[in-house]
Amino acid sequence: MALIASAWSAALENGVSRDYLETARSVVAEYLLPGLITRDVVQHYVRKALRVGAWGRLRRESRALLLAVRFLPIIKSPVLNSILRGVFLDIELYTVRGRAVFYGVLVALRQGLLSALGNLKRLTTLGISYLNLPLTWRVLG
Repeated sequence: MALIASAWSAALENGVSRDYLETARSVVAEYLLPGLITRDVVQHYVRKALRVGAWGRLRRESRALLLAVRFLPIIKSPVLNSILRGVFLDIELYTVRGRAVFYGVLVALRQGLLSALGNLKRLTTLGISYLNLPLTWRVLG
């Protein structure tokens, strides 16, 4: 987490502000996604996608991949692992917890709270407080 904070502070010094979304997505992936992808993890995310309504919004290729991979005992391929982590991240961003952490990272980066990036509770609190704002006061989207 200190690596992300140092990279972000260097990016702010250089005037680069396009990395907000990529940094937020990487922090959400670091906190919420599992390290090892097994059959149970894939089945969990298929059920979660159906439960939160993300299944219909996923791309056809992602849905087909999830249906095909759920019969493999363990994912060993680094390429397939990274693709599945991207699909899992899309599913997580449909949940309230995923959106809260995502917006919490964006708020922390915008306000310069780099110490909050190392604390999942703090990011969730920032994100929930941002999501509870009226729509007209939300500036991040």
